Amino acid sequence: MVIVDVKMVSGFIPMKPSVKKLQDQPNIQRTEVNTNHVLIYIEKLTNQTLGFSFAVEQDIPVKNLKPAPIKVYDYYETDEFTVEEYSAPFS
Repeated sequence: MVIVDVKMVSGFIPMKPSVKKLQDQPNIQRTEVNTNHVLIYIEKLTNQTLGFSFAVEQDIPVKNLKPAPIKVYDYYETDEFTVEEYSAPFS
């Protein structure tokens, strides 16, 4: 199992219904939402590209937004991971 941990950009919060809807995709086992993180549990990785998105809304206006990390790691071997960043505005 693989976990995708998406930290929210400052001032933004995830829209829970759109995150929950990700569970309709075949490989996504479950999702969790808290104020500044979304956790997506993926059953297994393959050599095929897996793409997904969810909605966020700006809760608090923040100037000079900094990129936020997305960490992908093995549930059982947490020392095996990769980290990327994303920025606002979102595409």
